[in-house]
Amino acid sequence: MHKHYLLSVKMKQLSSLCVKTLILKMFLVTSVLANDVTGDFSNNYQDSTVDSNNKESATTNNYNATGAGSAAPVMSAIAPTIMGAGGNDSCLMPLTTGVQVTMFGFSKGGAIQDEACNRRKNARLLGAPQQVGGLGLQISGISILCAGPEVFKAMVLANTPCPVNDFITGKLLMGKSALLKYRENPSVYVVGYEDNKQFWDTLLKVGEDIESNEESNEETTVSKLSLSDRFRTSKLTDRR
Repeated sequence: MHKHYLLSVKMKQLSSLCVKTLILKMFLVTSVLANDVTGDFSNNYQDSTVDSNNKESATTNNYNATGAGSAAPVMSAIAPTIMGAGGNDSCLMPLTTGVQVTMFGFSKGGAIQDEACNRRKNARLLGAPQQVGGLGLQISGISILCAGPEVFKAMVLANTPCPVNDFITGKLLMGKSALLKYRENPSVYVVGYEDNKQFWDTLLKVGEDIESNEESNEETTVSKLSLSDRFRTSKLTDRR
């Protein structure tokens, strides 16, 4: 009787141990399926995560301005570029400025006409022969160049004064006739007279009586010759 009781107790303990062992195995299988699988990757594991130990990290940088994380540099005021000015066939001269002071800047651009360049181009167009695309008006071309004080002065010093029109006679005055016309009203006819008044007054003898000086010079020249010298044929032939 006692033996049967002991055998029954042992059987119960063995059954309990089997149940606990089975429960423990079920927990172990669940834990393995939940973790990463290592080993032979050629096996077909369903619903498993494979860790290849290839660690990769991505860094995202957000830039809100130049040199984010520090103060952005101040923009510079750069003088603009003027297109079409300063070319080979253009008398427009570019004029640009740019000023930068700390946080504030200013830039401006434009173009101005080069008057000397315009005079040269107009004179070339008027004075050049028609065969090369000009108008063949040389006097008109010279008159345009004479609008510059330096050219006007150079023409007079070379004894080829700039031509001037006589309204009364309708003739073009050149040479000495032009110089006499300048003397009548130099402030009107002489280009650059106000800037170099002393030079022109001295050269043109403004305010002096040049007619009496010319007559005295002629009388002096005639008085040096006697009547025989003036009308003797042999003397005239020798002088010729």
